[in-house]
Amino acid sequence: MTERKAILAQVGSVPSLPSVVLELRKYLNDPEVSFDQLARVIEFDPGLTANVLQLANSAYFGWTRTIKTVKEAITRLGTNRIFQMVLCMSVAPLVRKPIKGYDTDGEGLWKHSIATAICAEQLVEVLGLPDLEEAFTAGLLHDMGKGVLGTFVEIDDEAIKEIVRTDNLSFNEAEQMVLGIDHAEVAAELLRAWNLPEVVVEGARWHHQPQHAAAEHQQLVDLIHVADFLCMSFGFGQGVDGLQYRLNEQANDRLGLKVSQAEAVGSKIMIAMEELGNMFAPAKKGKPDGVQHSPG
Repeated sequence: MTERKAILAQVGSVPSLPSVVLELRKYLNDPEVSFDQLARVIEFDPGLTANVLQLANSAYFGWTRTIKTVKEAITRLGTNRIFQMVLCMSVAPLVRKPIKGYDTDGEGLWKHSIATAICAEQLVEVLGLPDLEEAFTAGLLHDMGKGVLGTFVEIDDEAIKEIVRTDNLSFNEAEQMVLGIDHAEVAAELLRAWNLPEVVVEGARWHHQPQHAAAEHQQLVDLIHVADFLCMSFGFGQGVDGLQYRLNEQANDRLGLKVSQAEAVGSKIMIAMEELGNMFAPAKKGKPDGVQHSPG
């Protein structure tokens, strides 16, 4: 079995998304669904209910009056935001772990994923981009392939680094040469297996090579590419590969992002990560995880 085939086979061993995520996604596509129905899906899981309420009451989402019920959270924040919250909690165990091949600790990839999601969402607002509701989700999931590929990268670590050094290629290009696949393609295969929207799959697949995106998904792919690069520049996610990527200037030009706008977004990310970073802190010995208790 070639390494590429072995890697793709490994994708099949990754746990599927929890049923609550799939059920919420199904309901969100149903225009007849009520907030009561959505609330019942979440309230079936007491831990998830507590997490949603804590996130809904975080400073990042901007509400000054305490949100006390899931239905109220859905009413105030909207169904798409609630889905994003549940998705964050569901993928956290898959992302928040050390990945030796990329030299990241248990929080490195997770913080980069959250930061990229926030960055993508902030860029949509700053640039006034329409119809990009999937920006947060695509940003959150764009690097999911690293969890699968990390072991293979670790084994071929020297060969990949040597190509980066001698051929002046990016890290994912070196992955492709050595392994026959890169972490972006692995992420796309995983997200497709999870039955997520094609625009989210494309955002992961081409986040390092936006020039290859399908025309109908170009704007979202450009957005994730730029958000990913900015977050690495801001210091979120600098593993062994973090400095080995380049900004695609054409993607930046298509978005029309100015330096002043990027700096403004960077400031917002720092503030948001201080809030959400504490919430998603690793569990302390003998204490529950940062998102596993009811809001105070």
